[in-house]
Amino acid sequence: MFANLCDYRALILVLLVLLGPSTTPAADPSDYNLSQCLELARQNHPRIKLQQFRLRQAQELSRAAKTEFLPRLDAGYSFLYRDRINAYDIGGYSFPANTHDAYNLNVTLTQPLFSGFSLIENFRLRRLGIKQAQAEAELAHLEITYETTAAYFEYLKQLKFTDTADRTVARLEAQARDAQLFYDHELIPLSDLLYSRVKLSQARQQRLRAETAVSLARARLATIMQIERDRSFTISDEPHRRPMNFSLLQATELALKLRPELKLANYAIASAGHHLKLEQGKYYPTLTLQAEHTRMGNQSSLDGDGITSTPHNTTIAVAAGWRLWDWGERGHQIEHARAAAAEAEQALKQVSDEIALEIKHNYENAATSFQNIATAADEVELARENYRVTQLRYRNQLSTATEILDAQAALTEAEAGYFNALYEYNLLLAALARAAGVESWHAMARPATQ
Repeated sequence: MFANLCDYRALILVLLVLLGPSTTPAADPSDYNLSQCLELARQNHPRIKLQQFRLRQAQELSRAAKTEFLPRLDAGYSFLYRDRINAYDIGGYSFPANTHDAYNLNVTLTQPLFSGFSLIENFRLRRLGIKQAQAEAELAHLEITYETTAAYFEYLKQLKFTDTADRTVARLEAQARDAQLFYDHELIPLSDLLYSRVKLSQARQQRLRAETAVSLARARLATIMQIERDRSFTISDEPHRRPMNFSLLQATELALKLRPELKLANYAIASAGHHLKLEQGKYYPTLTLQAEHTRMGNQSSLDGDGITSTPHNTTIAVAAGWRLWDWGERGHQIEHARAAAAEAEQALKQVSDEIALEIKHNYENAATSFQNIATAADEVELARENYRVTQLRYRNQLSTATEILDAQAALTEAEAGYFNALYEYNLLLAALARAAGVESWHAMARPATQ
């Protein structure tokens, strides 16, 4: 029996060894790339959901406007009690004019025949409202995409600043140890030792500030993604380091086709035109068809009261109305609508100019920022080599504490400048994509024409 138990244990161990390496570890839910951050933001951000509800409201208003063309059916039921009965005399005879109880039921069918084009213009306005809501949803989608991308690269930049601060503290700690050793051997004065300690304390304070900036940047990105604000998570470091492969003209042409603000401006012009026609339609008469059936009686059964010879009656009427004079009110309303239409046209031109200027601003800044990356990289190499040489000279007592600390400060500044240039370039690319009306700057890239 003991031998069988050992065989079972051996078999279990073999299975664990065979199955263990084939088990795939679950993906870390706290590690996100840019695409995952964008997906969460687009799904969960309140601004996106807000526009979805506004689109639904516009759709329901359009459906309601369509029903204005259809006939309406109304019904009314009333009861009246009189404390005395009125009578009238004819040839010496008295006849009752009414009864104590009076019941009345009326059913009315109303069909508009002509309303001065108000129904059709109102329907077109509501249908235009759907397009406006869709454009506003596109705008919200575009803004959330940009805000997420900007927060993503801002978080990465602050992480790099923290790494730089950590390296700075490590170098200054080594420098402080060297200074202490030199001071113990009476090779440097006390002022150099104290100077090294002060610089180390300042570097540690700078690291604390960098860690605070990282925490705030992470909280901002988490808020946009609609996850727990204080939750700790990491993101993939995937900055773009290649130059733009599209021209300013291509970006501008794309913006003038896709920007939701231009769509909204054009919709505003169309809306102003419909409002103008609504005001002009007030000069036309209105025509309505109405059919009504009434029943009355002194009991709830509505079968007559013994006085009225027709307890039920049906009528069909066509009613026309026309306002002939209103002291110029309609004329003033028309002029107001015309001024609003002219204002909408000027607003379109203003938006177009602002978009073209925004594209140029972001494009030129992105091009300059890309050039700064190479310059900043060279500065880092120079500062790193200068720090290495100065450190060797300091350890051999060929340079002062001020020189080594200045070299260290220059290296820290160069490293921070490089990361700032790199991620600033990516932030400007995101701003350029936002200005062009696309989700990513990659959408602007296309083969250049000859």
